Amino acid sequence: MNTQPIKAFLPLFRSWFDTASLADKIGAAGLEGSSENILAELDLGPMVEAETSLLNHAPSNAVEAACLLEVVRQNIADAGRSDGLDLRAIAAVQQWLADAPTGATGGQSVERLLRQAQV
Repeated sequence: MNTQPIKAFLPLFRSWFDTASLADKIGAAGLEGSSENILAELDLGPMVEAETSLLNHAPSNAVEAACLLEVVRQNIADAGRSDGLDLRAIAAVQQWLADAPTGATGGQSVERLLRQAQV
């Protein structure tokens, strides 16, 4: 998990999001066997690399957390990732949400929040 801020996180996310939106708009699944499928001609390697970088990033603010959840949401809609990066991204967002109110870090975030709620 990359805990250092990615200076280009939002531009990287925007590129990934725009590419995913394009694929969604043209109905990539319905065009797979068609000669009109422009996605077949595209090199989606950079999108895959961007997605991997995004999912390995620990959010440092609410905007990054929401963006990570969008990547995960779209992946889950497509049956999820087999490498578990979706789960790591959710854990990173959960950790950030748990740490944000108190500034505490480490440990089991949900357990810590439950203990704090009992006090």
